[in-house]
Amino acid sequence: MTDHLARDAAGALIVGLPGTTASDDLRRAVAGGLGAVILFTRNVTDAEQVIALTSSLRAERPELIIAIDHEGGEFSHLAPADRWPLSSPRTLGDLDDVDLTRASARDAAATLASLGIDLMLSPSVDVNSNPANPIISTRSFGTTADRVSRHGVAFIEGVLEAGIAACPKHFPGHGDVAVDSHLDLPRVDRSIAEVQAVELAPFKAAIAAGADVIMSAHIVFSAYDDQPATLSRRILTGLLRAELGFGGVITTDALEMQAITNTQSIEDAAVASIRAGADLAMIATGTADAAALTARIVDAVGNGSLAGERVAEAAGRVRALAASLAERKRQPGLDGAPVREVAERLVAGQTFPALGGAPYVVDLAQGLHPAWHPYFSGLPEIFAEVIPSSGGVVLRGRHHAEGAESADGVAAAIAAAAGRPLVGSVRDAVRTPSIREALDALLAGRSAADAFVLCTGIPEDQALVPAGIPSAVTSGRNVVVLQAVAQALSRPA
Repeated sequence: MTDHLARDAAGALIVGLPGTTASDDLRRAVAGGLGAVILFTRNVTDAEQVIALTSSLRAERPELIIAIDHEGGEFSHLAPADRWPLSSPRTLGDLDDVDLTRASARDAAATLASLGIDLMLSPSVDVNSNPANPIISTRSFGTTADRVSRHGVAFIEGVLEAGIAACPKHFPGHGDVAVDSHLDLPRVDRSIAEVQAVELAPFKAAIAAGADVIMSAHIVFSAYDDQPATLSRRILTGLLRAELGFGGVITTDALEMQAITNTQSIEDAAVASIRAGADLAMIATGTADAAALTARIVDAVGNGSLAGERVAEAAGRVRALAASLAERKRQPGLDGAPVREVAERLVAGQTFPALGGAPYVVDLAQGLHPAWHPYFSGLPEIFAEVIPSSGGVVLRGRHHAEGAESADGVAAAIAAAAGRPLVGSVRDAVRTPSIREALDALLAGRSAADAFVLCTGIPEDQALVPAGIPSAVTSGRNVVVLQAVAQALSRPA
């Protein structure tokens, strides 16, 4: 392989790493032109360690782009290094204050910048129009294109103010699905007119707001192509580039997701995505051999299945972004003021009963997801920090499984809560029959005087709470918000 082609091939890759330090192989890949590195929870222990990691990577090549998924809510890959975690997008959308969304994004992005991270893989500008959606939930600002567009723009503006790059996702839109692309290939059968009106509107707004990067979705949009968007030239080059006029970097979502790997290898998918128009082929949490992937792209050019010009174009866009990031002025954060304001406004805008100092908290949580890493064990942990005499249990189901909250677990929780005020928490119960059934069992025989339901997922859950039982919504699971809720509930009865 020629050195120039190999460097371009490496420049079209974004890969993860397994530990908290960079391996020799990864260092060599960075020195050889690797486009970007993506960090996850497995790479974070504290702020000092993250700074040491990012500094060591940039010592190999200063123009390397370092990215992280950072959307807000319960799942924060930076939790050990971030005192003021970002609010859930749905919480921000429900409050519907674009200035607060902008400030929240700037605060979060400034934290990333201080750690040596310069690409924030957010916001999700998916319109969560399907309550059965198993993967977007509170990652979206809302259920309408207008609200998602307005808050997506404000979020991007905040990230840009902090001096780093934003990445709206998942193009053309992941909101109207009932299948998780981590597990299988979703399909959207809307007409082109419907896609234009709903899914594409927030991306048009994001492009106009100056988004540097857009991430593709592993979803078939049948009105455009029978290939998932990540592998579709019609969608990436035809729709996103030619029709919407996006001139920045296109990154794929993680190619190791089963929506892609159910039918092909990661290596073949990397080649196919670049051929379709992606500039960065991502291998995020799977095993990523940057040298082998680079060689596979070079081989594809050699056998004529991938144009060398396309690889050079992709790497050139990535290098242009890196050069731009090096010139941007970093702005300081707001020291947690936005998330504290979110917590204050959310509590002030709802009614919380005085339950006293010893409630029992039953957290009916969704199962753990392979791509998400909660930064706290559940609501009992949060309540115990605020109300030491409280107790509780997390009943966490198997991911995407029905009947996961066992009858024995619910019965044990009912027995443990006897004689104490009950706080029942649900997350996305509207799409999870087992959570609804467990909640009904917990509330049987309870009244407004000794029970409360907190809806920590999409706010549509509140409609499931029986009449007469007080409830509130947080539209996400942010630790600062939940601490404020626990404080409000702890008033003497």
